[in-house]
Amino acid sequence: MRLATACLFALLTSTTPAAAQGLLTPSPNTPPADDKTGTNPLNLQHQIDGSSTYVTLTSLHLTTTAYKHGVPLFNRRLRISGSVPLASTNLTGETTTGLGDVGADVEWLPRLGARSGLVVGVRTTWDTAGSDLGLATNTLLPYAQWVRHLSSRVTVAPFVGHRTSIGGDDFVPGYNDTLLGVYLVWRPSDRLWVSTQPQLILDHERDLTYGDVGGEVGYLLTRRLSVYGRPSFGYGLDQSKPYAWGIAGGVKFVM
Repeated sequence: MRLATACLFALLTSTTPAAAQGLLTPSPNTPPADDKTGTNPLNLQHQIDGSSTYVTLTSLHLTTTAYKHGVPLFNRRLRISGSVPLASTNLTGETTTGLGDVGADVEWLPRLGARSGLVVGVRTTWDTAGSDLGLATNTLLPYAQWVRHLSSRVTVAPFVGHRTSIGGDDFVPGYNDTLLGVYLVWRPSDRLWVSTQPQLILDHERDLTYGDVGGEVGYLLTRRLSVYGRPSFGYGLDQSKPYAWGIAGGVKFVM
C-alpha cells in the first residue's frame, strides 16, 4: 500500500500548474475525438464493450462474458463505467453458470500535456455473483497510470495500484495486493493496433508473487466499431499461478 501511495503522490506533485489548471475544465491537450480505437488511456469517450474471456488451470476453467458501458463527463476529463458479467465454471466438479461480480470504475485526468498525461482512477467489484462465480467479497482498487506518447504510433503507460477487499463472506481470505505493470501500444495504421499489458501482482495477504502477460491485436472495422483478440499466459509458482493460459475476444463501439 505504501508503494502505491508514494508513486501516486509523486505523480500528482509532478503535475505542472499549466497542465493541471482546471482539473475538470476543457483542456487544449484533450485527444481528438475522431480516434475511435479505444487504445489511448487519455482519450475518454462514450464507449461500449462486449467481451468473452476463457481461462484455464489444469482441468479447471472459467468463462466470463461481460458488457461494459463507459460515459465521459466534465469535458472528457472524467469517465464512469459499469460492467455486468455472466460467468461459467467447473470449479466444484460440475458446471455452474450465473451472474458474476458487477463492476464500477471511475477514471480521471488531472494532468493532460501535449504528449503525456496522468490517469487516476478507482476500480471496484461487488459481491453479486452466485456460488463459485466471483470473489465472494467486494474489492476496491485505486490506481495511477502515467501515459506517454513516444510517437503518433507508439504509447507507453506504466501503472501502479493497490487492491483491498471490503466486506464479503467471513470464510473468504481478504485481498491485499499491489499491482505493477505497463501498457504498450503500437499502431501500424490508423485502423490496426497491437498491444500488451504485462503485470505483476504482489499478494501481501498470502505472501505470493504472480501475474500474467499477453498480446492483443485489434482492428477498426468501421468508423466506430472495432474487434480484438487477446491470448494470455499466467505465471508464478504452481500454487500461486492465477491461470495457465487464456483467450479473450470482443467488440468495442466508441461513440
